[in-house]
Amino acid sequence: MPTTETKSVPSEFQRIRKLSELDLDYLELHEEVKNLLELAGMIAETETSMLNFLDHHTQWSVYPDSPQPEPTPREESVCNYTIQNKTVLEIPRLDLDQRFADKDFVKGTKGLKYYLGIPLNLDSGESIGALCMVDRSEMHTTQKKIKALGLIAEEIVDKLETRKKLNESLYSLSEAVRIKNQVAHDVRGPINGIAGLAEVVESEELSEEEMREYFKLIKDSGHGILNLTTEILESGKAAKVFKSRYINLSRLEEKLLQLYHLSARTKHIDLRVIANPEKSTYLFPKRKLLSIMGNLISNAIKFTPENGKIIVELDIKNSENGRQIEMKVSDTGLGFSESSIRDFYNDDLRSSVGIKGEKGFGLGLKLVKEMVHDLDGQIKITSGLGEGTKIEVRLPLK
Repeated sequence: MPTTETKSVPSEFQRIRKLSELDLDYLELHEEVKNLLELAGMIAETETSMLNFLDHHTQWSVYPDSPQPEPTPREESVCNYTIQNKTVLEIPRLDLDQRFADKDFVKGTKGLKYYLGIPLNLDSGESIGALCMVDRSEMHTTQKKIKALGLIAEEIVDKLETRKKLNESLYSLSEAVRIKNQVAHDVRGPINGIAGLAEVVESEELSEEEMREYFKLIKDSGHGILNLTTEILESGKAAKVFKSRYINLSRLEEKLLQLYHLSARTKHIDLRVIANPEKSTYLFPKRKLLSIMGNLISNAIKFTPENGKIIVELDIKNSENGRQIEMKVSDTGLGFSESSIRDFYNDDLRSSVGIKGEKGFGLGLKLVKEMVHDLDGQIKITSGLGEGTKIEVRLPLK
C-alpha cells in the first residue's frame, strides 16, 4: 500500500525544525495536557483521546491516563495525512479506507474503526501533530463538537508555545546571573590593582617621575575596567536565549532508553545507552539534547537491519575551550558513502531509503547539524557503505 510522502523537502524540514524548537520532553508532557485530553474525550465521546506529534521518522502519542509516550513509525500513522493537509480529517470506517485497510490496528473486533484528527497548527503555519480521537465503533462527530475540539487543539498549541517562551525567559535569568558572577570576578582584579597603586602613592615618598608612572598605571587599569565592562555588556546583549532546565548524564541515559527501547525492540535491535558513571551526576542545561539525540537514535534505528546493534555513549570531557558534553551514536546499519557524507557537510539534501523501503531525505541529520551549530558545538560522521555509522557530537557546557 502506498504511503504518504512529504510534498516539499524544504517545507517538511521547516515543519520538523519548528517542532524541535518547542524542545518537547514527551515523558513530561503528560502532566501538562492530560486534563485537556480528558475534556476532548468527553466532548467527542470516543474511547480514546490522544496527542500525536510527528517528527521526521516517528509519531509520538501522549495519552491522558499514561505518562509513557507511545512511538509509532510515521508511515503507520493516520495523523500523517492530517498534518499534510493541515485540516480536520474524519474517517468513519478506517477498515474501509484503502489507505488503512491492510493495517493491523484496524483488523478484528478490537480494531479501530473511527478516526478524527484536529491538526495542531502553529501561528507560523506548520502542523506539528494532531489532537486525535479514535473508537472501535463507526461514528460521526457534529460540527459543533469539532469546533469545540478545535478550540482545545488551539489551547494546547498556545500552552506549548507559552511554555517555550517561559523556558527561554528562565534561561535568560540564569544567563543574567552568570554574567553578574563574571562581572564580579573579572572586575575585582583590576579594582584591587588600582586600590594597591593608590595606597603606594599615598604612603610612599615618590619623585615626580615615579608619580607620573604610577598615575599612568592607574589610568591604564581604569581604561581596562571600562573596556571589560563594555565587552560584558555587549556580550550580554548578543547572548543567545537558552533554556534553564537542567539534567545529568544518568537521567539523560534513562530518558533515552525509555523513549527509544520500544522502537528498537520492534526491530530486534540491541539498543544500549552508556553514561560515564564518574560524571553521571554533573548537571547541565538539557536544551535541545533530547531533540539531537532523538533524531540520531531514530535515524540509526531506521537504517539498522533487524538483530543489529546501536550503542549510545554519553560523557563529559574537558577541552581547551572548557567542559563539553560528548555524545556518540554507533550502529551496525547500512552506513553512508563518502559522497553522502560530503553532501551532509555541504547541506545537500538527498533521498535515502530505509531497511523496509521507507523513504527519507536526510532531514533529521540536517536538523541535528543545525541544532549542534546553534549551540556552538561540533558534529562528525564516520561511516562507509555496509560498515555502519558512528556520529559524534560535542557541545560546550556553559
